Amino acid sequence: MRGTDLNAIERPYDGCGKCLLGVRRLSRVKLATSSPERQRENVLTAAASVGAHIIGWADDWEVSGATDPVTRPSLGPWLRDEKGPYDGLVAAAVDRLGRNVVDCLNTGYKMRDEKKMLVTYGHDGAWNLDDPADENRFTMEAWGAQMELRAIQCRNRDATVKTRAAGRPKGKPSYGFQYVRKVMGGKIDQVELHPHASEVLRNVARRILADPDNVTCSSEAPGPSGSVARPPSVGRTRGGRRRRFCSDACRKAEQRVRERLLLLAPGHTRDRWLPARSKVARTAVEVAEEARTAAQRVPKPSDRSRLGSVEAVIELKVIVDQLITDAVAADRAAGATWDRIARSLGTSADTARRRFG
Repeated sequence: MRGTDLNAIERPYDGCGKCLLGVRRLSRVKLATSSPERQRENVLTAAASVGAHIIGWADDWEVSGATDPVTRPSLGPWLRDEKGPYDGLVAAAVDRLGRNVVDCLNTGYKMRDEKKMLVTYGHDGAWNLDDPADENRFTMEAWGAQMELRAIQCRNRDATVKTRAAGRPKGKPSYGFQYVRKVMGGKIDQVELHPHASEVLRNVARRILADPDNVTCSSEAPGPSGSVARPPSVGRTRGGRRRRFCSDACRKAEQRVRERLLLLAPGHTRDRWLPARSKVARTAVEVAEEARTAAQRVPKPSDRSRLGSVEAVIELKVIVDQLITDAVAADRAAGATWDRIARSLGTSADTARRRFG
């Protein structure tokens, strides 16, 4: 808006009735993108158009539009009334609230029922979902966002199938793995563990399992030759507080390992983990380490001086089977569904239920 200082629109909550929360979301954040700045300008403009001001920002970067707003890292706590008072939401567009008709309508009706404002850039004034015309337009914009999401998902699936069939990877391999080509410049024949990166992940897993409630990032991961690799960015920030993670990649890797090894307790925050699950997972890592060590001592076929290898391996299999049973019991006690357990076991939910139920 002309003559309006957008920076002056941001100020603390003062109980004026128009203290809005700025909502921004982006599925992928790249260095070249300017979307966060554009979204910020649009949000400030929309807030100024209704005489409101911004008390804070719910920025969900690297968050898919298919994610339920209530479970989003930044917006979720506000919608669950865990952050403090606010008088409504303002976003750059309806699809920044979500790309699902149900999620958008649930968020809109929540604002309506709680007598809060819902504002988006490009809409004249606040949304009034009690007005059939406004409700229909809001629903149509949410429907358009959902149709775009489905088109993106379909396009990505088709591209993935085609690239895999042609032996061309779709993007870089996940951290800890590497592509293997038997012919230089040819198709990718297989994916295997990266010798250095996989060991870094194992070290992260050991630290998480050793103390799940106090996980810190080690900036002195051993390099491929045993040397210490210290990234230039690791150390103390300008404010003097030491960084917990050496980079975004390190933070995301730790989060992925944490989510794979530990089960998030229902109704709790992401930093509170079930101790029973931690004990089972810690035991699993210990058994895996022992198994790897034992595998190196298995006699060669020509070595007849040592017998009893089959008996030892069968004993290990019995231990592992019991460990799997205990792990499933711990997951079920923590509230995990059979579908989730079946995905981890690589089987169907019915088969997992018949075997462990």
